Amino acid sequence: MIIGPLRALSCAFVLLVAGVVGAQTPATPTPAAATGKRNEWPTLKDTDKERVLSLTGQFRKADPQLHQDAKTQLVALGEGAAPLLMQQVSDRAENSNPHLFAVLDELLKPQHAALIAREVKKPRIELRRYLVRRLCRMGDADMAGVLEPLQKDKDEQTAFFAQLGLLALKRREPLPAVMLYTKAHWAEVGPLIAEVLAPARSNEVASWVFESITKASATDQMTGLRLLRYLMVKEQGVILRTYLEASEHSVKREAINTARVLHGEAPIENLSVFQAIDHAKQWLSKI
Repeated sequence: MIIGPLRALSCAFVLLVAGVVGAQTPATPTPAAATGKRNEWPTLKDTDKERVLSLTGQFRKADPQLHQDAKTQLVALGEGAAPLLMQQVSDRAENSNPHLFAVLDELLKPQHAALIAREVKKPRIELRRYLVRRLCRMGDADMAGVLEPLQKDKDEQTAFFAQLGLLALKRREPLPAVMLYTKAHWAEVGPLIAEVLAPARSNEVASWVFESITKASATDQMTGLRLLRYLMVKEQGVILRTYLEASEHSVKREAINTARVLHGEAPIENLSVFQAIDHAKQWLSKI
């Protein structure tokens, strides 16, 4: 009469033990292949390695058609050519870097972030600068630890790219440095800032910028508003009104452009004083 209950109790005990063991067994990490990320570069055949070196030699010639032909063939060789191409990057005044970078632009994708990270430790400034710029554009949270020490790189541009990449990952600490560099180099880095910061658009990150410019000089407010083109959200329109009503023309103009970009319109970089007054009135009625 008690056999049935004993069997049931025994089964329950076995299931309980199995559950405990299963809970204690660590989860198997997801292989890099499953995420699409690369841990190693594909291996090229020796003949293809020779082709890479031969084709890069064409970049040193004067014929633009040779440059285009070489680029097409190098891209066709695929990502396995990237390490050899990076080896050809030089800090010498006369080099083929622009052509090499054009090929690498085609080959290096977000899945190569970890492989790129290995190369940023190389001493060549031109290569490091290029690769950190690539990393900052990828928005890969796993690269934060790589970008952090690069904020203090001896090359000013490399340091800025690292700082910008971290700000895009919603790290507040690099904001003052990003603003300082942007203030001096807006014409040069504006397009990059638009690309890198747009995915970080949020109330949180925009609030950091608004806080930093509340009592700042007109020049710093201009810089902050340029960043806010790509960071602020529509719900923060009430804060932007303050700058649309600014007496300083340059601040008013940048506030207008912030509103325009926020609402999907292209900025107008050269608004006259009278145009700015008119545009500001229009935006004050909309936000």
